[in-house]
Amino acid sequence: MQQSALPKGFNLNLIHTWRLVNQPQDYTAQLKSRYGELVSMRYRDSALVVVLSPEGARQVFTGDPEGYDPFWKVGFTGVAGPGSLWVLGGNRHRQERQLLSPAFHSQNFRGYGDIVREVARKYTQDWQPGQTLRAIDTTLAISLDVIMRLVFGVQEERLLSEGRKVLTAVYANLHPMIVFFPWLQRNWFPLWVRYDRAKAAFTKWVNRCLGERRRSSVESNGVLERMLSARYDNGAPMSDEEIRDELITILLAGHETTATALAWALYDLGSNPAELEKLRTELAPFGSDPDPEAIQKLPFLNAVCKESMRLHTLLPEVARELVSPLNLLGYNILPGNYVLVSSMAIHHDADLYPEPDKFQPDRFITRSYTPFEFLPFGGGHRRCLGAHLSDYEMRITLAEIITHWEFEPAAVEREIRHDIAMGPKNGVLLRIKEPRIGN
Repeated sequence: MQQSALPKGFNLNLIHTWRLVNQPQDYTAQLKSRYGELVSMRYRDSALVVVLSPEGARQVFTGDPEGYDPFWKVGFTGVAGPGSLWVLGGNRHRQERQLLSPAFHSQNFRGYGDIVREVARKYTQDWQPGQTLRAIDTTLAISLDVIMRLVFGVQEERLLSEGRKVLTAVYANLHPMIVFFPWLQRNWFPLWVRYDRAKAAFTKWVNRCLGERRRSSVESNGVLERMLSARYDNGAPMSDEEIRDELITILLAGHETTATALAWALYDLGSNPAELEKLRTELAPFGSDPDPEAIQKLPFLNAVCKESMRLHTLLPEVARELVSPLNLLGYNILPGNYVLVSSMAIHHDADLYPEPDKFQPDRFITRSYTPFEFLPFGGGHRRCLGAHLSDYEMRITLAEIITHWEFEPAAVEREIRHDIAMGPKNGVLLRIKEPRIGN
């Protein structure tokens, strides 16, 4: 009989859980200082093995996909539905990713850059000099419209207007309690009742989008169109329920995270005028309307986006449940236990990123990082499918804003846990100074 060999650690209690959730950067730094690359948090008959190094991340993410099951499956099933990639495992998960991956390939979004720029301009063109605003409000609105147009394939203003209300309600009513305490997903719990109503309204709106798409004779290369034409190995199409579950997953996974990354990038650039000027110099040859496809290749824009996502790690951890034994850094972790890769700890490792608490985009110019050293979208067979779209949208929107506006942070910002992700406590307060060229 195989014996489990857990790394050193301690028994998990509410204090440890609270610190891991609410103070992930400081807490994982302390864990690494005391325990090294691995630490086990034991609870009853299982353990949560926390991975704090790139080598540990590599061993987890390159492991056999069949050896893992989704983490917190029950909680996410209620929130997103049984057909969500968040909760599918084994062969079903592999088939679903194969089905959806082509729709999210970077080449699939080429040609949509003008739409992203148009949306970004729509929500920033009325800014006023002297105005102080919450950047997150603007970036959330941009991200939502981009998702509706590029993912849901909605172009008609009536559906867009309705979708803004419906999708915002889903996002606004997703409370962490109904995710992390799934036994509260009952019709007697007010937070769940509000979310369940929002989800029902979302279902009705998606059904209208599906009807419009099926009746339309206009060809589209959007994600929804590809879902409708996709076929499983047995030739069967995706059901409307499966499409809905994946669409709500895309909304919850991609809406706030992209918007938050954009808000942080504006904060970092506004706080570092020399880096902002360097980026503007790189963009200057493209004029007031930078070609969206051309700027995708700009090295410093790429470095700015990556450095901001590293400095403000939105998803501090990536977790899996073991269904097969895993040899991890010399320890044999048995099924029934969990592994948690701390992206936060890796992104703030001073050996990898000297002066890790400083915004220094040039580190991504002078060095190439492996997928186990820089992992803002997770890793392995469950890496975020929407990573290319998020990156595409972020670069175009950032270029649009800094080309047309002068701004500065109006307050010092700090990070807090919003739901499953981290975000700015005050939404990044920006003071708009004056318009720039072409505005």
